[in-house]
Amino acid sequence: MLALACFVGFMGCGFSLNLGSELEAYARDIDGICVESFQRGIEGEEKAEAIGEELGWGGPKIEAEIRYAWADALVGQYRTITALGPAPDKARLVDRWARTSLERARLYRRIGDAWLESNSRRTMAFGTDLRIAKLMADHLAQPLSFQICGKPTSGTENPKDVVPPGQLVGYTPLRYTAEFPLKALAAVRQVSGVYWRHQIAGQLVRHVPGSETVLVEIRLKPEFSRAVIGSDIQLFRGRRDPSVTWIGIVPSRE
Repeated sequence: MLALACFVGFMGCGFSLNLGSELEAYARDIDGICVESFQRGIEGEEKAEAIGEELGWGGPKIEAEIRYAWADALVGQYRTITALGPAPDKARLVDRWARTSLERARLYRRIGDAWLESNSRRTMAFGTDLRIAKLMADHLAQPLSFQICGKPTSGTENPKDVVPPGQLVGYTPLRYTAEFPLKALAAVRQVSGVYWRHQIAGQLVRHVPGSETVLVEIRLKPEFSRAVIGSDIQLFRGRRDPSVTWIGIVPSRE
């Protein structure tokens, strides 16, 4: 029956098989590019350390050059991916994901600049931005058939440093991520603020739709740091005016 069905509809069956094989080949190419990019970053890091020791660079200079090396690797990754041409399927999503490499490269450079300036506050702030950018990139990659790219690491050089969704990502101000069902996207786009017991506790900074969920970044005021402990982050819609939506910090019943 399967052979007959495919014979009768041979154009449909053949197209599906060809598209599948094209997607698999494209995903393998992308994974290979990610491996090469990571290797270039490691090599750049080792080169910066070796040159720094030879020339007598100080610690901040070496740290800055390491970040610049990772930035160059990410820019190279983006250029190599775009050279492949459009993806056989989900081309717009793949393009959005690929462009996150440029954002992370920009942040790596800012971290490097902050090291040169010996500005620890800026280093930490941009480090948090980088962690969130990697988390957002991984969220975009969820529906794509990559085996290596888009894995949930923090965006640092240490792949063991995982940042799961819904966790505290940075301090001053407090920065959280949270996930909501994809069907709530329209409501998320209309969020007016983040509230704790009718007080404005923070704001929604950005949101990134994925295949099944929407990942959001939330910034809270420092004075509400205790409020989020043991609490849930939920999405609410006004009863009288459904167009009014907000995110609430709700104490857990447990």
